Amino acid sequence: MTDVRVSLRRVVSALEDLVETSPVWSNGLVNPGGPHRRLRGHKYPISIGEDECLVFGRLIAALRPLDCYIIGNAFGLSAAYIAEVMRNHGGRSVTTLDNQSEGQGERLAAVAQALTERLELQGLLVNRKGSAPEDIPATATRSNYDLIFIDGLHRHPQVTHDFLGMLPYCRDESVVVFHDSWIVGVPEAASAAKQHGFRCLWVPTSCEMILATRCPDRFTQLQGLFPNGIEDKKHYPYALGYLLHLREHMSYHLSSLLGRA
Repeated sequence: MTDVRVSLRRVVSALEDLVETSPVWSNGLVNPGGPHRRLRGHKYPISIGEDECLVFGRLIAALRPLDCYIIGNAFGLSAAYIAEVMRNHGGRSVTTLDNQSEGQGERLAAVAQALTERLELQGLLVNRKGSAPEDIPATATRSNYDLIFIDGLHRHPQVTHDFLGMLPYCRDESVVVFHDSWIVGVPEAASAAKQHGFRCLWVPTSCEMILATRCPDRFTQLQGLFPNGIEDKKHYPYALGYLLHLREHMSYHLSSLLGRA
């Protein structure tokens, strides 16, 4: 795990050199973990947590995926980390798709691209503008992907649409990762995955991740990598997650008001 932690520090440091960020959920949201980040002065978007980056690090170091496709990129922290670790473990390509509609989308996309270049990932990581699922076929450069990360618009049935859009690019051994299982739409997408023969492992990260695959041996590998994971775990009551989220934003507004005082 040492090398994936070094990669995390390298990516975070590169991001901080480019733009000022502020921590969010420093101790985790629905589970212990974090911290997450957002650009200073912006409520949205919020990155995945550092603990969740390390889930990807462990996955990539163990499974050594060649190709990865990511829906949702924002300012590029998770994609840059995934690409950085994949570069160190024989990876071949990482493609992101983001329609730049969240927050100051064009600025965020510029930060994501600058981060790609700062880390010299241009030969591996390609950031595309577009919407899922309609723009997946035009941006997918591989017939299938070993690792798929779905972290776009968290609504129902949008997350399911994103999953179904990626389904033709899944082989049995592919691992599909969903983020934010406390938000409406994500557990429903996991249920849709189960209907297509996937088994789903809930991993208790800060915002809770779901790892899904159709391959029995691959699922056994996932269980070995994440022994605290639970298959088919009942999701948190949606109200609990939103209350925790609201508490963070109340704190954000209070700190903003005090800063202007």
